[in-house]
Amino acid sequence: MVTSLFCAAAALVSWPARPNAVARLNALFPTAKPELSRTRPRPRSRWLWLLALLPVVALFGVSGAISAGLLATAVWCHRRVSHRAKSEIAAARTMADAIRAMVAELRAGASPAAAAESAAADTSGQSADVLRALAGSARFGGELAEASIPGELAKAWSLCHRHGLPLAELLDAVRRDFAATARFALRAHAGMSGPRASAVVLAALPSLGLLLGEAMGARPLHVLTGTSIGGLLLVTGSALILAGVGWSVRLTNPGLVR
Repeated sequence: MVTSLFCAAAALVSWPARPNAVARLNALFPTAKPELSRTRPRPRSRWLWLLALLPVVALFGVSGAISAGLLATAVWCHRRVSHRAKSEIAAARTMADAIRAMVAELRAGASPAAAAESAAADTSGQSADVLRALAGSARFGGELAEASIPGELAKAWSLCHRHGLPLAELLDAVRRDFAATARFALRAHAGMSGPRASAVVLAALPSLGLLLGEAMGARPLHVLTGTSIGGLLLVTGSALILAGVGWSVRLTNPGLVR
């Protein structure tokens, strides 16, 4: 019975999504975009995760399901912030490389629009979008959408157009700022790897205590899932673990790059 319930929960979580346009294109032309074939199917909607908690409710009661949700939120919070910090550092590096390419084109005699378009063709993601916006502004004389342009880059572009300052020198200063910020954020993130590992170990210690209690015959799982006071303690402990993980994430991730 227990195995069946857990299998049902795993099946709900891994339920494949409906094929979208990208998946259908990849099926028709498998060699056109090989990176698309590595995309894993994701759950079709978030309610599947709620349905996956039903076996937990059947096994451990409502308090067990609430605790499982709190602990899953703690894991998600930790992984999300760490992944976001790494993504921001990588984006800053990519932007610095893209601006370096644009500066090289400008110093070679290219116009600002041509330099931005050439640099955008050699990069991807947000950096390419930013450079295409700069190219459009230089070619058609429109205003920059500063909400999608990094502040320093928008200021350098504005100073060049208003006061005639050399664009290559201004962009090179912006590139140095992006590179220095990425290096500092990377060092800070790496320096906090020890405290983050300690926080993970401390968050996992209660589960080790439960395993030791079961090995000694104290039956802590029965108390936590089979009694009302135990259920209250289980939910309270899970909430405290979530609060501790959130606080440790805030302390050990010293801000994002931008």
